[in-house]
Amino acid sequence: VMRPASGKVRRYTDCMNKTVWVLHGWALGPGNDLKWQPLVESLAGQTVTAEFLALPGLDEPLQEVWGLEEYLTWLTDQLPPEPVVLLGHSFGGQLATKFAARYPDRVERLILIAPAGIKDRSLKATIKRTVFKNLAAVGKHLTRSERARKLLYKAAREQDYLQADPMLRQTMRNVINTEILDDIPKLSAQTLLIWGVQDQATPFRHHQYFLQNPQVEFEPIQSARHAPQFTHPELVAKTIGDFLQGNNS
Repeated sequence: VMRPASGKVRRYTDCMNKTVWVLHGWALGPGNDLKWQPLVESLAGQTVTAEFLALPGLDEPLQEVWGLEEYLTWLTDQLPPEPVVLLGHSFGGQLATKFAARYPDRVERLILIAPAGIKDRSLKATIKRTVFKNLAAVGKHLTRSERARKLLYKAAREQDYLQADPMLRQTMRNVINTEILDDIPKLSAQTLLIWGVQDQATPFRHHQYFLQNPQVEFEPIQSARHAPQFTHPELVAKTIGDFLQGNNS
């Protein structure tokens, strides 16, 4: 495990037989929990139980537009009152980071897999955002054709946005516009950061922001992209098991 040179690593000898509460990424439709089953089964081999949280808007419908604040309020009601081990991937990692920073007494350990919530400020990403914004405006004002709008969104490669209903689209915009850069220094729980080196959805280079916090341990996965828990479930489970046992120190 890679760590910043100044990082302090604490040993835990009583962390096994733990329950890990899982927040998945931004994926629409039923079956999100099924995608996680290989990791869940591999975690069981590490004597770790996974509790999968169904996210409003993604696994079940929303009744109104939400932002990250509403998701935080929802999460406070879903988790038990005692400190938990919280795992979040992508959007789930964004939410988990915010939660752990705001409610440090409720998070015993934090596990982040390619967390979202950091705007990609590269030239390529900036151009894409500008193009998508302009295409969306064109689609809204120049045509009422659903087919034409679909072509515009596909051109911008925003499939999640395309598949969402209007309420969820606004929720998605609210979430994307909420960053976690100010929350990272506030993390006090021992944190495991897992990131696929080939990740292009949440750029791998964003891991550097987390390594400024000495509580963060870092595990890059060389051949993985955005979801190493799906492509490398045994490796991810072993990394999590070692982290909870304190074997990474």
